[in-house]
Amino acid sequence: MIFRFQPYSGGGPTPKFSLFHIWKVYDVLNSQGPMGRKGLAKALGIGEGSTRTILDKMIKEGSVESTKKGAVLTERGEWIFQTSGIFATSVDMSNLTLGPKDCAVLVKGMADHVNSGYEQRDEAIRSGAMGATTLILKDSCLKFPDDPYIPDQEALQPLRDIFTIEDNDVVIVGTASSYKEAEKGAVTAALVLSDATRLYWGGENTSLISSDAAAEDIKCIALAIHELLGKMPVTMRSRDNYGVRCEGGRVIDDNYTGPVLEEVLEHNIVARKVAPSGIYRGLPVIVVPIEYDKEVVAAFGVVDVTKDKILRYIFESHDD
Repeated sequence: MIFRFQPYSGGGPTPKFSLFHIWKVYDVLNSQGPMGRKGLAKALGIGEGSTRTILDKMIKEGSVESTKKGAVLTERGEWIFQTSGIFATSVDMSNLTLGPKDCAVLVKGMADHVNSGYEQRDEAIRSGAMGATTLILKDSCLKFPDDPYIPDQEALQPLRDIFTIEDNDVVIVGTASSYKEAEKGAVTAALVLSDATRLYWGGENTSLISSDAAAEDIKCIALAIHELLGKMPVTMRSRDNYGVRCEGGRVIDDNYTGPVLEEVLEHNIVARKVAPSGIYRGLPVIVVPIEYDKEVVAAFGVVDVTKDKILRYIFESHDD
């Protein structure tokens, strides 16, 4: 799984990091040692607030510890990174790629999970790269997936020079106008392909109902409940990002928040009240907090537009 975030559309907080940035924390701390938050934020290319969120979570999971010299990987963190099976480095593959900068990523033992290789290319492009080329090692030869043609192995020698490639391994070469973009594209494609993502965040599903979940991450849940409630209007957002508003069987707003949602997130209460402002002003709403590990991470709301007796009973009943 991977964090999937919508482009910023204005009007509220936006997602600032993806699973790539979590991998990058491991990579940077593994290769460069202790580092302060400012330096790490610069290396990641994201803000200090987002960097702090990642570090706090990693510290809580026991992968990172804070020292006087900065953040450092623990033994558990080093183990997670080394067993992830994903390693990236700069390479010149101008005979194979289109962009001026290339990044090669080795993914251990995942060749059987590759179909045409177009999937990895598309993931890389969605992440900002110009493209990506996928190669697999079969019978000691680097090949393109689903292609009987064996490419010139000498032309692919730079990949063997930087990696120890074994049968069933995958190499993804991302290309872009800058190395950072090429790396992000190739590593993101590798993370989607690999099962290594289960190692990050202590095995939690970080893309669903987490405090920093984006609208794209939670819309499937909101839509499912929307259907269960007979297409009653529903709203949902995480603590750190605006969310979704569903009506008529679809998401009609993916950058939504409301006053009652915000009240519930702030005070960790179940709210049954008439919306004081916003799109649903004057309508009865029921909003509940969603908790994880005794922390409010999201809020979910239903708007009573039917005046149904059962919903009226729920609205008027007292909290358990």
